[in-house]
Amino acid sequence: RAQHFTNYNAVMPPCIIAAGLGELTRTGDCTAHPRLGFRHKVAAVTTDLPLAPDKPIDFGMLDFCRVCGKCADNCPSGAITKDKEPVEYNGYLRWNTDSKKCTIFRATNKEGSSCGRCMKVCPWDSKEQSWFHEAGTWIGSHGEASSSLLKKIDDM
Repeated sequence: RAQHFTNYNAVMPPCIIAAGLGELTRTGDCTAHPRLGFRHKVAAVTTDLPLAPDKPIDFGMLDFCRVCGKCADNCPSGAITKDKEPVEYNGYLRWNTDSKKCTIFRATNKEGSSCGRCMKVCPWDSKEQSWFHEAGTWIGSHGEASSSLLKKIDDM
């Protein structure tokens, strides 16, 4: 069965994480790709064929989100939690983001359609393809001190 926008019967973030295509982010229902950040669209095909599963990846996003919090600080609706740790929800980890607050803000935003500020301010998100950005995300993936450094550099 094809799983795509407006036709999902599977929850995509846990599928993306389990397939090794991305990692959990503070925004709750969004995952980040190690190179593309948030800038990817998701579609999947579910099947009962016996397939060899991929493994989840760890490129440091979870640790980075614990330290950074820029998305929560810049969320105009206050939907993104500032909690340090994600919680288990329906069998998978996620930050306790208020999807209803986010949806209401996006639907009633008088400054234009939608929002996306969380994606725009994330230091990990691929704003440009450059050695500087790649070096920054590599540094940011190596523990709390380096995550804090990446956030400070992004704030400049």
